[in-house]
Amino acid sequence: MKIKVADFSTIAILVLIVTTAGCGDKSQNGNGNAAVGTATGVPQSGSYQPESACDLPYYPRRAGVKSETRADGAVITAATDIEGDFNHAIATVTTTSPSGLDIKTYECTADGITWKDWKLYDTAHVQVMNTLSYTGVFFPSAEGFVLGAKWEYSIVTHKTLDSGWLESETKRNCIVAGKSSVEYQGQTVDALRVDCVDETKDLKASDEATMEHYFDLFSFYYVYGLGVVGYKASE
Repeated sequence: MKIKVADFSTIAILVLIVTTAGCGDKSQNGNGNAAVGTATGVPQSGSYQPESACDLPYYPRRAGVKSETRADGAVITAATDIEGDFNHAIATVTTTSPSGLDIKTYECTADGITWKDWKLYDTAHVQVMNTLSYTGVFFPSAEGFVLGAKWEYSIVTHKTLDSGWLESETKRNCIVAGKSSVEYQGQTVDALRVDCVDETKDLKASDEATMEHYFDLFSFYYVYGLGVVGYKASE
């Protein structure tokens, strides 16, 4: 079994260029999504109007279709369907890419968002991964997303590989660690920085020699009404 442990000294910046200055981090090159509010796309605090229990000020999620073209020319399309109301809703996100289908299902209540199911299908629409179990909170409620807030979740999946099969568990522990300033569409806006530790551990496999156990560290930058505008990750 391989063990790979990363720490923040090995962090490589992928989306944002961040200069640490305590709780006043300066960031550049943020990319936003789902903006509502002002003409510049940055909403005013307190102005966000959710459409369901799955639609949170710092984690907006609304029904619709979004597409993007990668640098290699591949087109990625994500279709979101939401059923429910402000008290309880189910969101299903189906992402289509050259590698197949990725389908995630989330349940949303007053306590926050839980990740209920995750399936992968190959280009022939053959299922290659399914969810065996899930526990914990994927994202906290609007009231719970404050400085110092902590949450965690665990998801266990079964994957069908070309050479066999694999069962693995991914655990994520997060904390709203501080405030940052990020540049978004030519403006400097306030963001909350969320630090997460992901632990991936293979539990069973047709070939135990290939089993791995490793950790990854992430910092995500959330802006009110926009959601994640950037992140940095360990190498």
